[in-house]
Amino acid sequence: MPQEVLYRKWRPQRFGDVAGQDPVTTTLRNAVAAAAPAHAYLFSGPRGTGKTSTGRILAKAVNCTAPTPEGEPCDECTSCEAFRGGRALDLIELDAASNRGIDEIRDLREGAGYSPNAARYKVYLIDEVHMLTDAAFNALLKTLEEPPPHVIFILATTEPHRLPATILSRCQRFDFRRITLEATIARLRTIADGEDIRIAEGGLDLIARHATGSLRDAVNLLDQTVAYHGHDLTLEDVRAGLGLIVDHRTGELARAAIHRDLAAGLAVLAAVRDDGLELRAFMREVVATLRSALLVLSGGAKELALSESEVASLQSLVASARPADVVSALRALGGIDFRGDAYDSLPAEIAFSAHAVRLDEPPAAPALPAAPPASSAAPAPGSRTAAEAPPRPGGEPRAPQPSRPPARGVPPRTQATPRASTPADRGAPPSPPPPSEAPAVPVGLNGEPRAAFVPPDAGPVSSELATLRGAWDQVRDAVNAQDKKAGALLNKVSYARSVEGDRVEIGFVSRPLMEIAQGPGVLQRIGEAVGHVLGREVRIVPVLWEELREAGGGPPSQPRTSHLVDEALKQGAELISD
Repeated sequence: MPQEVLYRKWRPQRFGDVAGQDPVTTTLRNAVAAAAPAHAYLFSGPRGTGKTSTGRILAKAVNCTAPTPEGEPCDECTSCEAFRGGRALDLIELDAASNRGIDEIRDLREGAGYSPNAARYKVYLIDEVHMLTDAAFNALLKTLEEPPPHVIFILATTEPHRLPATILSRCQRFDFRRITLEATIARLRTIADGEDIRIAEGGLDLIARHATGSLRDAVNLLDQTVAYHGHDLTLEDVRAGLGLIVDHRTGELARAAIHRDLAAGLAVLAAVRDDGLELRAFMREVVATLRSALLVLSGGAKELALSESEVASLQSLVASARPADVVSALRALGGIDFRGDAYDSLPAEIAFSAHAVRLDEPPAAPALPAAPPASSAAPAPGSRTAAEAPPRPGGEPRAPQPSRPPARGVPPRTQATPRASTPADRGAPPSPPPPSEAPAVPVGLNGEPRAAFVPPDAGPVSSELATLRGAWDQVRDAVNAQDKKAGALLNKVSYARSVEGDRVEIGFVSRPLMEIAQGPGVLQRIGEAVGHVLGREVRIVPVLWEELREAGGGPPSQPRTSHLVDEALKQGAELISD
């Protein structure tokens, strides 16, 4: 007799043999016991969880001539023997991955009209049903909705979201879940006892963990290990059969990653590469060590089922570490891409180096300067504030000129206000301005100069308001680093209007912008940045200040016809040209 692989030899033949799917099998048994099966079923779930096997058991059970009171097939009648031996003509299995066209579905519809050959029901088991074309689904729809009374459809898929809603609504859906570790170990132990396989303590646990919820994968791994090492398996045999690397250097690299020791980590990776080990398997073990270390550090060591010596080794690994350090190492080493070459150490070296020098962490928010004393922010006698304009020659005050951002790619020019020179000025060299009056050029996020902004005259400017307006660019940058939406509101569509005690009014050019500013957390972030400048906690009050539009603080005053421009300006865009 030819040797049969274990997963086919030990395929479940009764509902009770299906591991880890009790809600599904109980419902199906009840339907068989009541002799009231549905006309269409949908089995969905990950691979290797028993969808096709359960479909075959259901086909055998509904056609059994003497089912048990619990709804199980008897496995002794002629019909059950035919289904178990694969000779049943009334079980039609169709692989939709290779028979996905409309012609195959038309043949299925024609065959469904004929009576069963020997059984009570003709059962169509369509595997990977999500691979059918749209035309094939449309051809199947009517037959699936109102099939002949002797036909049962069983659709199996790993991707139920790809099925049309019209198909889903006509089926009883059962979701197969990944098989638990305990259920996988119990089934493997049953197979090992039946095949006279002697395996060391903990070997079945390693196989079950490596299968990640797929029982078929677990049985295949057991079969593969037995084929290489025989029926007497030690723990080392199981590790070798699974491709697990047992090397003390996995712990050394995990320790170097936790403590960001660049030299030690690169030395370990170089040694592993020179020894010819597969870097992908080695890094997989390093990540598993870090995961176990995180569980030990967080108090979940009992979930690992490790020996006392292993737990003690992990505790020494994280003795002086924080959970954030282990999580950061897991994030850096858990996503390495080895698709190019599993033996190439360069991806691991790059990932480890970036983690060790903290390149994988986001930059910190820019710090705000400390608020100057109120006395130093007071305007000197005779000096003009930002809200005042220089007088005209005839004594008539000059109207404020709106500022316009420079064209894209063109650096802004600094314009000096011309004045008439006196004879005393002609022969004397120009004296530099005092440090407190040195002109400051506002700088943006990218280091480019910002256009000067002259707010409208809203009354006298206090020393604290002058301080806040002088640091407005820093406030805007700090808020933008934490919340792009809040930072966009401070980008030329709003400005500090007044400071009275702990009340700070921020003027906005339109009411919709005020409503956006009142969203969750926006005013809080602005208040933190403003409070850092003023040196105390403040309360931000948004107010409408339409004059900002005319002063160049917002969109141009001429009417606009595009709602897209309005929305872009609300989100912080700057108008390049009219």
